[in-house]
Amino acid sequence: GSIGESDFEEVRKFLHSFVDSFNLRPDKVRVGLAQFSDRPYQEFLLGDYSDKRDLHQKLNDLIYRRGGTNTGLALTFIRENYFRLARQNVPGIAIVITDGESNDDVEEPSQRLRNLGVSIFVIRVGTGDMEKLHTIANTPHEEFLFSIDNYKELQGLKESLRNKVCFTVTLQSQAFVPKFADLFILVDSSASRQEQQIIRTFLPRLIQQLNVGKNTNRVGLAQFSENVKEEFLLNTDKARNEILSSIRSLTLRPTGERKIGNAIEYAHKKFFSNVTGSRVSEGFKQFLLVISAGESADGVVQASRTIKTDAVTVFAVGLNKADAHEMKYISSQPHSYKLVGNIQQVQQKIKSAIDTWEDCMFDVVADIAFIVDQSSSIRSKNFQLVRDFLENTIGGLDVGEGKIKIAVVLYSDFPRVDVNFNTFDDKTDILRYISSMPYGRGKTYTGAALKFAKEHVFTKARGSRRDQHVQQVAVVITDGKSTDEVARAAAALRRSGVTIFALGIKDTEEDDLREIASYPYKKFVFNVEDFDKLNSLSNILTKTLCNEITDSIIPRQTTKADIYFLLDESGSISYDEFDDMKNFTKQWLEAFEVGNNHVRFGLVKFASSATTVFRLHDYNTKADIEKAVNALIMEGGGTRTDLGLREMIPLFEEAVRTRGEKVRKLLIVITDGESRGTEESVEVPAKLLRTEQNVTIYAIGVKDASEPELELISGSPQRTFYVKNYDFLDEIKKDIITEICSFEGCEGLFADVVFLLDGSESVSAKDFENMKYIMKLVIDRFVIGPDKERVAVVQYGTDPNEEFSLNKFDDKAVLLQEITNIKQKNGKTYTGKALKEVLQSFNISKGGRASALKFLILLTDGESRDDVSEPAKVLRDNFININAIGMRHANKSQILAIAGSHDGVFFEDAVASPKELSGFSKLLLTLTSYIFPECKTPELIDIIFLMDASGSPNKDGFQEMINLMKYTVSKSVVGEKRVRFGAVTYSNNPHSEFTLKQYYSQTDILRVISNLKTSGGSRNTVRALNYTLSYFGGTHGGRRAKNVPQVLFLITDGPVNDLSGLATWPESLANSEVNIFAIGTEDADAEQLKEMVGKKGTVHYAKTYQDLRGLQKRITQELCDLTKPICEMEVSDLVFLIDGSESIDEPSWNTLKKTMIGIVKELDIAQDKWRVGIAQFSDILLHHFYLNTYTSFAEVEEAINKIRQRKQGTSTWDALRNIRYYFTRENGSRIDERVAQNLLLITDGKANDEKDLNALAYLRNKNITITAIGIGDEIKKSELREIAGSADRVLIETFEGLELKTTIRKVLHLLCTDTRPIPQPPYDCNIDIAFGFDVSRRTITQTLFRPQVEPLVSAAIHRISMMGDLCCIKKDKITTRFGYKLDRSVLNDFGFEKYSEDVVKKVMSFQPAEPLAFNEFLLDSFREMLASSKAKAKVGVFSRYKTYHQNDCQLYIIFFVNVPLIEQEHLC
Repeated sequence: GSIGESDFEEVRKFLHSFVDSFNLRPDKVRVGLAQFSDRPYQEFLLGDYSDKRDLHQKLNDLIYRRGGTNTGLALTFIRENYFRLARQNVPGIAIVITDGESNDDVEEPSQRLRNLGVSIFVIRVGTGDMEKLHTIANTPHEEFLFSIDNYKELQGLKESLRNKVCFTVTLQSQAFVPKFADLFILVDSSASRQEQQIIRTFLPRLIQQLNVGKNTNRVGLAQFSENVKEEFLLNTDKARNEILSSIRSLTLRPTGERKIGNAIEYAHKKFFSNVTGSRVSEGFKQFLLVISAGESADGVVQASRTIKTDAVTVFAVGLNKADAHEMKYISSQPHSYKLVGNIQQVQQKIKSAIDTWEDCMFDVVADIAFIVDQSSSIRSKNFQLVRDFLENTIGGLDVGEGKIKIAVVLYSDFPRVDVNFNTFDDKTDILRYISSMPYGRGKTYTGAALKFAKEHVFTKARGSRRDQHVQQVAVVITDGKSTDEVARAAAALRRSGVTIFALGIKDTEEDDLREIASYPYKKFVFNVEDFDKLNSLSNILTKTLCNEITDSIIPRQTTKADIYFLLDESGSISYDEFDDMKNFTKQWLEAFEVGNNHVRFGLVKFASSATTVFRLHDYNTKADIEKAVNALIMEGGGTRTDLGLREMIPLFEEAVRTRGEKVRKLLIVITDGESRGTEESVEVPAKLLRTEQNVTIYAIGVKDASEPELELISGSPQRTFYVKNYDFLDEIKKDIITEICSFEGCEGLFADVVFLLDGSESVSAKDFENMKYIMKLVIDRFVIGPDKERVAVVQYGTDPNEEFSLNKFDDKAVLLQEITNIKQKNGKTYTGKALKEVLQSFNISKGGRASALKFLILLTDGESRDDVSEPAKVLRDNFININAIGMRHANKSQILAIAGSHDGVFFEDAVASPKELSGFSKLLLTLTSYIFPECKTPELIDIIFLMDASGSPNKDGFQEMINLMKYTVSKSVVGEKRVRFGAVTYSNNPHSEFTLKQYYSQTDILRVISNLKTSGGSRNTVRALNYTLSYFGGTHGGRRAKNVPQVLFLITDGPVNDLSGLATWPESLANSEVNIFAIGTEDADAEQLKEMVGKKGTVHYAKTYQDLRGLQKRITQELCDLTKPICEMEVSDLVFLIDGSESIDEPSWNTLKKTMIGIVKELDIAQDKWRVGIAQFSDILLHHFYLNTYTSFAEVEEAINKIRQRKQGTSTWDALRNIRYYFTRENGSRIDERVAQNLLLITDGKANDEKDLNALAYLRNKNITITAIGIGDEIKKSELREIAGSADRVLIETFEGLELKTTIRKVLHLLCTDTRPIPQPPYDCNIDIAFGFDVSRRTITQTLFRPQVEPLVSAAIHRISMMGDLCCIKKDKITTRFGYKLDRSVLNDFGFEKYSEDVVKKVMSFQPAEPLAFNEFLLDSFREMLASSKAKAKVGVFSRYKTYHQNDCQLYIIFFVNVPLIEQEHLC
């Protein structure tokens, strides 16, 4: 109604002249017209006229419609009624002419119209809301948005609009050019006559099925044997009939041996290039078809891998004598085919692969947002290559409901999202959008795009499944340096839980990409030198996206150490970054046993000066240290690292005095800059700490830190770490803990270690050197010697070959040099054969030792041609521990079958250099749990020493016997709730020196043992044994009733004098449930000792007293195997939910039950301690017993053994829905008493019933922690992660691996760690206040507020910053920080910071380029902003509206902007 009759005539006149400028034909340009006011009106559809005259008549017949302005409704109308019916693969253009502000929402309707590939032009007449029209028009706005003062000016727009429409049509048309493929065929020229006939039948049929031609599918052909002969190339321009004729007349001429590897390498270099007609740079898919008549005389693996890496899909087609294994290696799986008898099926499969996309079939559920640079520097031609790249990448992903969801953000000057996670479920729709994705122009504002993605894309309102624990991924594609600051926006996005891949093209610097990407960079940064190289990267990125990103659990270390953190708090560090440092510090508490007798922590911070926050002896519990770290406040200042290091010197001197014993001293330094204004070099105090106080320093640099200075601090490259951003600190934590654990200065272990090294054709020369490097890194941790570790190396290819045996070297340096000199064998990959024969490398004749621990470490980079499962099982049955390391191309299922357990499996997926071995930290952590006892000590056990004090009062060697006892005590975690010791000495009669409940201090026990004396007399060992058994009872401090293991530790140097008692001793020992260690030396009778211990004990004999020293390590390790793990949760409720489906066979079912018993045995089962319940699920939930049914381990064990398997399907979600009834008071749950509630799910397959997220929501709302164990090959890991709520609470295992103690220990680690939040003290308060604005009615040149309003708002913010006593909290206990939410605007420095007048001025002077609306999405982004806040009070302040809204315990308070002062009562 705002237009009027005269203006409507101007519109009619403009339409007449505008449509005349186009070629209006049914097969060319079609025009449609709709008019809108309150509602839309269909005037005529696209092409709904007989000719141009008829079209002009329809324009003349237009009726002026009056009413309001609902532009959003009109956009929806033309989408459904015009463009839904439009021609496929034809550019779509919408031109909106309006003079008014729309009364309805326009953002979503315009977005959905663009999703159909429609480009929207907008003509604003008069003073309509330009910001709202920005959301309608395509970008760049200078191309798609026109503004005129009145309707008479429409005529002047005609030429300009026509040219821009035509240009847009040209660009879109490029995107609609059909995509075909390039297929090159290699034919084995040694094929027999009969086989040649098969080839001549097969190839023509295949060609006839493909659309072949210069501008469609291109085909090239060559034959090969020893050499390659080209028949015709991809650019020969042959028509289909000419190609068919050439194939039918093809004469094959062999020229020597068959060399398939050489032929593939030749094809890769010569045939898939622009020069020979390949269109790979234009985004066309590339295929190689290899037809082989027999086994290759050369290696095929490396050539095949190389060509596949460059995005060429390889079909391997074998004739009668072709090697099936070889065909499999050559092909891109699953494209290995046998041709004879299968011609029709093979050609159909090849045609299907060429014509369609192949999904990655990994078990991946993720939300992936592609953030695409569309700035001017890219150019329209290159943007088409970006479209092709996205099509190829997304085309290879498994997109759909419950799988991968895609969002697309385009950015230049401004970011815009046309495709959200909830826009499309069908991949076809996404690819249709990508094919016509609009190209904009402008500058490269990557920081703004990342901020926009965090606040407007990765949200529940936009379809993100973050709250369902679905992995969040962003892929940033850019061709240059960002115009704005990107690091902070990228860090914020990463902190929110989004994994970022950064893909740089052409001029993008690697360092700029590292600012954006997640860590480690080698996994998340990609770079190509030009746009035409993009396509070759698509399959690599697809595979990387399809691979899971998970974290392994770091086992808690029980070493003793004093650890100080020295944290930089200088002014260059933001509050968020300081919080990252605090979180990094707290995470260390999970990795170590904290306490005065274990690991102590202290913290010092530095800026212009150094401040000691807390000393090592100030706190001795994890909770107290965590609370102290939480209270840490950053003060700011300069960077005086030298003063921080100086502060540490007296603190470590004090540590020695307060500890009372010698332990490892560690200093972790974190800084983000080079030390400035120093009085001395940082090297001076650092060197004093390292050399005079023996402090090991780890230097971690962030952002602008100087790596040379870091190395001066640490004194070693191995202890120097650098990351780009603070949020990466968590990623290097494992590496540092590994380094600490493996650098313990261990004395070695009695172990035989054989390395089985793959030297076959599967391993490239580079990776062979990498594998040797891994071997040397592991061996470097060994103490090589006849009584320590011994090493052998066996290399294999077609056959195994022993490089050197276990008894060859006792000198580590010589051994390492020998490994350096090993040359690769090559040959085929027969890992199974090598596993069979490697058993003999452990023989005594080869240096093997009967009582030594045995390890086999396999390193491979290929797939074995023979079975590996059975020979590996034989090795494990011979008590050989197997660890399998797979490089990039190793067969993962074979690696698992060899190791027998996920614990023994390690993968190196992307080795760029030996220094970047990503899985090595996990490997060392696992190996050190065996090889370095300092990293694994007795934790929970009762030990009574029975010491032979007979003979001469000053007999030789008594001190060595005492030293064995002292060593055992020193390596144990002593305490009332940890390891308890008692001691009895004996000769004629036994005498108790101290009982299990007498001393709980390691120092006291060592003092008493040191003072033990011989008493002389005869050796009545049996009497002493029976006497000692009585001291294991509860009266004397024994904990047998709590299932704590007990050990009687006999040390004797002579034969038994009271032999008559030996007859009844075995029965007494059996009834006691006590384990016995009998250590004999000198004149002790080994046969008597064996009779004494029977089947329940361990015997060691040392020929001389001095030889007892060689037993120390071995005995400590054996005690570790008996010890019970520590559980910090003394009270808890645990419900097992076990899978009883038919896919679990009887032996595996029994293993599952044994595992449950093994877990329960380690817990203190009692009415007031741990309670256990069990339910089984199959087609229904089958009840076994509730939490209040049994009150002892014996009862629970008996009940588990009676459980029978149901065998009727896997209804996991139904079970999760009904398990809630186990967590009720009437069924024994103590949930109302705040006792920890645990659900342990054990399953061997994916659920076959419908997902029920409400079941999970109920359990989580009740604070029930879910841990999931997935067993076997059919597990859907993504489903288990969703159920558990975190990858950290999911364990994947085999049934064989389930029997290992390591699995039980990992489960106990999860169950016994208190994950409940630590109650915060009531006496302090941190408040984060976020300000938002709704100022939509304004012009583009205006600041946020009118001049008269601006000082009022500034004063209100200042008033809040000066709040006095808030409710019951004093002002000096309040910390207030401010953040400013300006919707989509590019302001990266307004995170939560202390009040700053400069920042307020900057906010007030800001000129938003688009409306700042108070709506659902702003509230949603506020929720996300405040969710990242660690403050106890979170407040949102919005201008303009007065509404109160409370959601998720976060209070949003809305004030009027004209309130001159905000009283503190509003906040209270």
